[in-house]
Amino acid sequence: MSLFSDDQIRFDLLRKYSINQWGRYPKDVIPLTAADPDFRAAEEIRRAIANMAVDGVFSYGGDGGNPAFRDACARHVTNRKGFSCSPDEVFATSGVAQAMMLTCKALLKPGDEVILFDPVDFLFGKSIDIAGGRQVLSKVSWETLEFDLEGLKELVTPKTKMICICNPHNPYGRVLRRDELKAMVDLAVDHDLWIMSDEIWSDIVYDGREHIATASIEGASNRTLSLYGFSKTFALAGLQLGFIVAQNPELMAKVKGAAPGYFYPVNNVSQEAGRASLDEAWHWAQGFVRHLQGVRDYVYERLSDMPGVDVRKPEGTYVIFPKIDGMTSIQATKYIMDEAQVAVVPGHGEPFSYFGLGGEGHIRIVYSTSMGIMEEAMDRVEAALSKL
Repeated sequence: MSLFSDDQIRFDLLRKYSINQWGRYPKDVIPLTAADPDFRAAEEIRRAIANMAVDGVFSYGGDGGNPAFRDACARHVTNRKGFSCSPDEVFATSGVAQAMMLTCKALLKPGDEVILFDPVDFLFGKSIDIAGGRQVLSKVSWETLEFDLEGLKELVTPKTKMICICNPHNPYGRVLRRDELKAMVDLAVDHDLWIMSDEIWSDIVYDGREHIATASIEGASNRTLSLYGFSKTFALAGLQLGFIVAQNPELMAKVKGAAPGYFYPVNNVSQEAGRASLDEAWHWAQGFVRHLQGVRDYVYERLSDMPGVDVRKPEGTYVIFPKIDGMTSIQATKYIMDEAQVAVVPGHGEPFSYFGLGGEGHIRIVYSTSMGIMEEAMDRVEAALSKL
């Protein structure tokens, strides 16, 4: 029996605990909104948490992360991410969103400019805004999915302090090539910029592709903060766990200096779950990616055959970002909800934009669920769009 077959979906538990997804909508709605797997976490992770509960000691954790957690993270990065990492270069955070906020607080002053790509997850811009920085956007082509590497140079001013990288890219699903990363790193070196590299999706890549860590590129290690998490790979979103890797001691000192005491340390239960994930449950993650690739292929083929839909096949992540002809993102999202009873996320729209202006006309569909659920969802969406 597969860990990711249809019968492994526990709707009773999802409606009880998945408050922002299955628990948010009526029972006849299929929610494909939050990038949060529908499958239960690996047995090894659940056992580690249960053992902590039996021990019954819930003390404060160590500043910057417990030794066992930081050791596991350092081994994971060294063995699977392509660059050497020591435990002293790991700083535990309550999720990657918090890691982004902390990075921007540590490195930016009011008025500093930050280059980021459009479209991209809203948390980048929100983190920059909270730190008082200014977003400078570089558009990623929907037609070619290429980054404007030459145009990046024109965006740099004396106020530019950082460039943000999301790899694999959310929401396009691109896995950046080495030459693309090198061009971004070279820009940062030439203009003495910091790099914030969000690599939370780095375990979710398809078709034999290799994710290349930004910090592994020549010139990047002393200026890069690499951000990793557990929610996408191990279905642990609710445990709010991530970590920052900083190989430059001065850079790590900036992070530690920016961390407000009331945010830290990260809770011990989450850290033990993270340790167990990396040390004991990697087989689960590998099986999950194999399952996701099959679902990705199915969803892409179905969307490609639907009227008025322009879609690209993701190289990584488990989100797909089709463009619906003749509709704004908000209109498409509402129509699919009303006509198909399928909830998706708008690419852009007021009063809140998930992905920026570059997402207008698109919707984001999350497929980290069973094949049966996606078959039903695609049948509903196709029937709805055929009415237009």
